[in-house]
Amino acid sequence: TACLGGVRGASKRSPYSIIAKSEENMEEKLQKGLSEFIALCDLKKINKHFKEDAILRILDWIGCAISGAKYPQVEISKKYLESQYQNGECTVLGTPKKLPPRAAVFLNGIAGHVCELDDGHRTAIGHPGSITVPVALGMAEKYGCSGKDVLKAVILGYDMYTRLGRVVNPSHYRTWHTTGTCGTLASTATAASLLKLSSEEVNNALGIAATMAGGLVESFGTQAKAINIAEACQNGVDAAELAKLGLTGSHSALLGKKGFVAATCFDSPKLENLENPSENTLVSDTAFFKVYSSCGHTNSPLDLVFKFLKAINPNPEDIEDIQIKTYKISVDLTSQLKVETEDEAKFSLPFCSAIAIIHKAVSLKYFSDEIRNDPKVLALAKKVTVSEDPEATDRFPKRQAELIVRMKDGKVYEYKTLDATDEASTEQVVEKFKNAASVLSEEDQEKIINFVLHIEEQKDLSDLVAILRKI
Repeated sequence: TACLGGVRGASKRSPYSIIAKSEENMEEKLQKGLSEFIALCDLKKINKHFKEDAILRILDWIGCAISGAKYPQVEISKKYLESQYQNGECTVLGTPKKLPPRAAVFLNGIAGHVCELDDGHRTAIGHPGSITVPVALGMAEKYGCSGKDVLKAVILGYDMYTRLGRVVNPSHYRTWHTTGTCGTLASTATAASLLKLSSEEVNNALGIAATMAGGLVESFGTQAKAINIAEACQNGVDAAELAKLGLTGSHSALLGKKGFVAATCFDSPKLENLENPSENTLVSDTAFFKVYSSCGHTNSPLDLVFKFLKAINPNPEDIEDIQIKTYKISVDLTSQLKVETEDEAKFSLPFCSAIAIIHKAVSLKYFSDEIRNDPKVLALAKKVTVSEDPEATDRFPKRQAELIVRMKDGKVYEYKTLDATDEASTEQVVEKFKNAASVLSEEDQEKIINFVLHIEEQKDLSDLVAILRKI
């Protein structure tokens, strides 16, 4: 491959084996096992299903990033970073000027997340695509990596995110934004794979990344939320590049007594998720594709709203009130009617429910200033009450919700779900991409779709990034 990286020394050990030294504790063994898998992973040994899943993840993220490329969060950050860097090797979506990879992935990371269209993970809790794909594309462009290299790096990033997120959640999510924290380690795995780091270098990179990781749930509903993602992307690039140059990190940074898990998990960590990583134990395919342009914690109630609409199709003026009962985190984050900004509205279940009923969709165009201030939408939104269901809270991270709609004629409609609906076919993902990438010509859309669906055959990313620069 043309992708930069040194030749690894031959080893008589079987791949990913953990040879325990007398002074090694279990925490160090687990981190070492992850490092060996990232360094020695063989794409040929990965089942076709995981490759097909990762291909759709890449296409989905590109559509999300095209939609978000001109958002204020991107423009403000771009103004700052372009003042710091004169030029570089990596594409920033919608910008002819290239920047160094750490700056490019920072900006592209924001673009891919800011629309709230990016994929998510129920049990790891967060958005693995937004911290994996931009790093893979940025590093691959700089170092001339092949499509196969990109595909493997994305799979490894998703796998790392899922494993670590499941270890620390759901308690981690009380205060920590998993996409920023665990995302830093996942983006490091992605970057390390493309740099072809040795097992020892990957271990150092993870140690470096663990001490960089951050991101607060308190930033939700503000423009700063996307910075959690941007920093995770940038940190992953920095950690891998520094490790390649010889900087060392703690080999017990993840699971040591004062390590990442101890600092950020407020319950018993589920360490079994880190055991035996291999091509045969991948969990990279367990994320979900978003169908609503709002916070993921609105999804289960919105599933029920659309079920109600399919059955009844009511006149909004005939609705007396709407009750939504769901888990505590959803209530804490989304129960209030807030519409001053697009970011706030995407975290407002009353508003999202109202536009679903009135406009029959929760897509980007319905978060405009005009819709957020529409008296009819606001009047209906004020009829929505969101409260905690203790049973749903106990079942989290499953996304249980109940919807009760009372009509003015006395009729009552009740619906309940034990989890969100997360199914999406290839056709649905492609259609979602086309809608998100509508700023592009149909010809360019088809070029991107064809490129990504056949990414294993691509010698580099030049044809793809040429289109992304001109959006």
